[in-house]
Amino acid sequence: MNDHKIMYGVYFRAGMLIGIVILILLFLFVPYAEVEPYKLRKEIVTMVEQISAEIEKYEEPPPVERPKVAVAAATEVTEEAVETIASTEFREDIIRTQPTGPEIEIVPYYKVEVKPQPISMPPPEWPELAKRAGIEGSVQVKFLLDIDGSVIDVQILKSSGNQLLDEAAVKSVWKYKFTPARQRDKLVRVWVNRKIEFRFKE
Repeated sequence: MNDHKIMYGVYFRAGMLIGIVILILLFLFVPYAEVEPYKLRKEIVTMVEQISAEIEKYEEPPPVERPKVAVAAATEVTEEAVETIASTEFREDIIRTQPTGPEIEIVPYYKVEVKPQPISMPPPEWPELAKRAGIEGSVQVKFLLDIDGSVIDVQILKSSGNQLLDEAAVKSVWKYKFTPARQRDKLVRVWVNRKIEFRFKE
């Protein structure tokens, strides 16, 4: 048994050599079988039909006559036919815009020496839809007064909880008009706070 284990390598090499020799002899002596092409069992007949297509001839439409070019007739212009336009004075309506120069100072309301006074404060228009639904509320807003007393910015500090009331309050504030605020004899801008109420009368 021990001899076979020792001779294992010899047996392996001898077996590999014998196998290679057998493969070589097979390639040399076994004839090569050529593969025959596949033949159809039934012959398929193809028929080709020649179709001649005749192109129909269409009659061309008659040529369209080109419009004649209009020739301006010679006319005589008399002095009586000429009207003169009277000179008019044109005055451009300049829309007020914010100054492009140095920024105007904004002073807190409690520091303003001459506080703005209301000239026109129209009441807010209660939205009909909210009024019919019985919706009440109050809107806390702040608005920025320009040096001429007009409103140039509006912000909501505390909403009423209803968008219709908020929009109505802001819309009414834009119509406010105040006297200008002054600080050291100088026109300044100032923020003003206001609470707008939407309440039914008791």
